[in-house]
Amino acid sequence: MKKYIYIISLLLISCQEEITLDLPQSQDKIVVEGSIENGFPPYIILTKNQGYFESIDESTYNNLFIDADTVKVWYINDTGGKEIKFLEKIMGFDSLPPIYTDIEYLIDIAASSNIPYDFSKAGRTYYLEIKWNNQIISSSTTIPEVTPLDCLWVEKSENEDKEFKYDIRALYSDPADQDNNILVKSKRVQHFEYQDSLECNIKDRPDFSLKLIDAGSDILINGQTFETYFPRPKDSGNPFPDGNYNAYHTKICDGDTLKFKEDIVLIKFCQIDEPSLKFWRGLIRQVGTNGNPFAEPMNLVSNINNGLGVFTGYGSVYYKVPIIKDTIIFEQYIPEITDIF
Repeated sequence: MKKYIYIISLLLISCQEEITLDLPQSQDKIVVEGSIENGFPPYIILTKNQGYFESIDESTYNNLFIDADTVKVWYINDTGGKEIKFLEKIMGFDSLPPIYTDIEYLIDIAASSNIPYDFSKAGRTYYLEIKWNNQIISSSTTIPEVTPLDCLWVEKSENEDKEFKYDIRALYSDPADQDNNILVKSKRVQHFEYQDSLECNIKDRPDFSLKLIDAGSDILINGQTFETYFPRPKDSGNPFPDGNYNAYHTKICDGDTLKFKEDIVLIKFCQIDEPSLKFWRGLIRQVGTNGNPFAEPMNLVSNINNGLGVFTGYGSVYYKVPIIKDTIIFEQYIPEITDIF
């Protein structure tokens, strides 16, 4: 019996053949992360795609960003003419990547913080054109009309045993006379945590940027007033935003009482157009199924012609919510330029 097994093993080994796949090289394409919202200049981040099997090292990140020949955004005014803004690249502030934006606006706000920006308004359609590598990449988007929340409030989380864990809830009346596509982002602009638990040090560690909570249409709630809540997006690795926020609390560390101030949360509540919604909903679904071997592969729906990514017009309102028990927010928050990222 052992002889038969030995012979079969030899046959299997002899039938092995090394297979080399000649995979096609990925075509260089521009990847656009573009935004324009009411009251703020457009910003465009440009990178290039990378092949799936290409190596990743410490220089990969810097090599992804590209220099375009020209980047411009325009809209058609009431007389049929083009109102054009040529965007220039600046190195990202607050650790952001290089951004193409309206430098004149940045100069103006450096001189005065109360300069209105009339180029970006709700109800207008904006056109983007990028010239790069002998190619023309284009897109268009509309800034929808803004629909604010009725109010927001802070209440104790029902799913957490810790007394200092709270949720942000909101009341929203959806307009019946318009189709709305809602996108919500948030970030903690104040958040205290251990800097060194062994040394009993705490530090304010706010979120780096706005994180996506969800995006969807009003097809099921059109014209209704309803209650919702805005969970905290978890850190990378967890695709579902189901976190909560910290109220003021104390902890004993090596005999000392450490005082953790309450989180302060910035909520960005937006209306977006249909093509942008298809991209953001696709992104949410893709992240939600990442790593699932039974999930169907899917490509993101882009509104970029001759490229990848998205150019989104946001009809945005902002709210700053301190996580303090029984806090109710009715007033909108007037954001600064660094708040929109």
